[in-house]
Amino acid sequence: MNKLNSLISSVFFTVSMAQVTAAEHRWNQTELGPTFSASLKPSGKGERWEQSPKVIAVKVGENGNAGVGFDTDLLRVVSGWTEGFIRVNPGRNALLDHHSARGVGQFVTKRSPGWTYNGQWMSHPKNRGPIPSHQGRYGGLYMHEERVVFSYTVGEAKVLDSPWLIEKNGLSVFTRSFEADKSLSGESLAIAQGHSGKPTLKSFGGVDLLVRKASDGVIALPVKGNAVAVDGGVNGLAIKVSNGKKKLRFKVYVWKGNEDELPKFAAIVKSDGNLENLAALTKGGPRRWVEDLETQGKLGEGKGPYVIDTLTPPFENPWKSILHFGGHDFFSNGDVAICTMEGDVWLVKGVDEKLGKLTWQRIATGLYHPLGLRIVDDQIYVAGRDQITRLKDLNGDGETDFYENFNNEGQVSLGSHEFVTALETDPEGNFYYIKCSNGTDHGGSILKVHKSGQGIERVATGFRNPNGFFVGSNGVITAADQQGGWVPSSRVDIIKPGGFYGFMPMHHRKTAPKTYDGPVTWIPHKVDNSCGGQAWVEGKRWGPLEGELLHLSYGRCEMFHILREEVDGVIQGAAVKFPLRFLSGAMRARFNPKDGQLYVSGLKGWQTSGAQDGSIQRVRYTGKKLLMPSGLNVHSNGVVLRFHEKLDKELAEDVGSFTVKRWNYRWTKSYGSKHYKLSDPDQVGEDSVEVTTARLLSDEKSVFVGLADVKKVMQMEIAYDLETIGGEEIIGKLHNTIHRLRKPLN
Repeated sequence: MNKLNSLISSVFFTVSMAQVTAAEHRWNQTELGPTFSASLKPSGKGERWEQSPKVIAVKVGENGNAGVGFDTDLLRVVSGWTEGFIRVNPGRNALLDHHSARGVGQFVTKRSPGWTYNGQWMSHPKNRGPIPSHQGRYGGLYMHEERVVFSYTVGEAKVLDSPWLIEKNGLSVFTRSFEADKSLSGESLAIAQGHSGKPTLKSFGGVDLLVRKASDGVIALPVKGNAVAVDGGVNGLAIKVSNGKKKLRFKVYVWKGNEDELPKFAAIVKSDGNLENLAALTKGGPRRWVEDLETQGKLGEGKGPYVIDTLTPPFENPWKSILHFGGHDFFSNGDVAICTMEGDVWLVKGVDEKLGKLTWQRIATGLYHPLGLRIVDDQIYVAGRDQITRLKDLNGDGETDFYENFNNEGQVSLGSHEFVTALETDPEGNFYYIKCSNGTDHGGSILKVHKSGQGIERVATGFRNPNGFFVGSNGVITAADQQGGWVPSSRVDIIKPGGFYGFMPMHHRKTAPKTYDGPVTWIPHKVDNSCGGQAWVEGKRWGPLEGELLHLSYGRCEMFHILREEVDGVIQGAAVKFPLRFLSGAMRARFNPKDGQLYVSGLKGWQTSGAQDGSIQRVRYTGKKLLMPSGLNVHSNGVVLRFHEKLDKELAEDVGSFTVKRWNYRWTKSYGSKHYKLSDPDQVGEDSVEVTTARLLSDEKSVFVGLADVKKVMQMEIAYDLETIGGEEIIGKLHNTIHRLRKPLN
């Protein structure tokens, strides 16, 4: 069966590749799975539909050269199209454009709920999330070989709904097979949007067809099973369930063509076999992606306390899958699950000390730009633009059989920059993600989803386009935003519930705020031009930084230690760079509970200096000395710099070992901010601060740097050139923010 499945998949791939041109983005070369999730646009040929933010396209037909789009918010089929499946559009490496159907639209439905509720067609605001759950709720989709079965509720009834395509006698006939566990009597289902005139009932060879004029030709609809075809009024062609039995099974056929071919269409319907047993397709099927791929990792070299080991990705793979990694997490045995921006999830085994043999299994496909992944109780949860999906393997072969909708209450608009980044949990088991700015109630916000999967709420607002955040095992939430309008430079925040973090279009308040919650620290744009996520150091196996905060730079492919101090209840701090560089833009960081080391994943898209598409790398502690600052305290007469090692007294007490500058930014709607002097707020530039004294403190690891003038400031840069008592150099810079001053240090 696996060989047959692989052969079928290859045939599908060959057919779809026949339509791909050399000018198209390379994602179009990927062998996609049976589904593709997007805010899908029509192809421009044939019947056209109004774009919807959450659509799962399903490949249908024996040749896999046609598609059906299912709207998970409204529980409706958006359209059916032939002569192609999906065209990936190339904007910003195909990470920004909305993608479109490839081919000719054959039928469409109106952008409104696909089912009635209590017999009434309901309205629903656009871009405002799913219909109310008491009316209906999308449950997920099952995959079995080439078939996809959608699961959802209509009222209290559980419904299975599977689209397909019959290609026979020169006609392309779309079908939808249904099963329901409870009575749906009196409810109607929208099937296709008609055009001019009222539908008429015609019969050919004992098959009753409901026929309505289309833009060219006619659209016809018959049904088999315990339901009756009726006119859906404003919804065009619809099915009304007339059978009062608890269990229901029926099949709908949709065809568009010339009116003189109606008898041929009726003959195809009549010759179609028994109604399908959809429940049999929900038990798990054979693997689609049969081949496991092997790579060999590479251990890092260096004399420092941390080195970077590389888990080598299978960039060359049979399916031409692009490996832009968006998030990762660990199973209890140390195996890794990692998602890609293109919608795949991979399982990586063999993550041990030497990384000598890594096994990569493609276990899921078709997710919508997943940029966050969390494993809870050895179950994978993935955050995409449309929903949090829980992946379930129903038959133990590792591959996902059921893509369960854990929560899809997040609101999505049709903006292009709609990314959901990172997926985290708090100590109580609730889920969190952060959403880029958009025109909905959820844009530019940190969102919390109850651990049950039911219910969503805003935690904090005022974010522009953050590429990550984190929730520690201590429950503390951190975030970092990108420079742009109302974000003068990169910033790292510790989040307070209800806080507002600066991006005015996303304040979500009745009255516009006049100020914002300040960051732990700003970071100059040249130092971190595009932020990634954060992580709190867990355990002692990663060296002397237990409990400390790490921050990633997506743009510079680097990592920072965020030094923190609390003064009068206000947290402030500094960013100091590790002497490390990743192969791709660094976005997600997690500690592996098995080996206690830090693993960092990311991708190369835009605004990053990354060298390769994606990377997952291990930052391994070697036990060597950490020659970096360990802390910072700001006093009204200077700063205390703390280090991990004892310092050479002569250099530590030489004022020439330190250079200090400072400047402010402007919080405006302009894109970013120049540097402005404190001495003259209208003058562009930076002020130098005189170092008046330097004194090594009693622990011999801390030095007090006396300054002629200390003030609250958005950005200070402190450069240091020191040595340990053993002669090792400690040279670098840190960038800090001052909100509050401690009392002078004597």
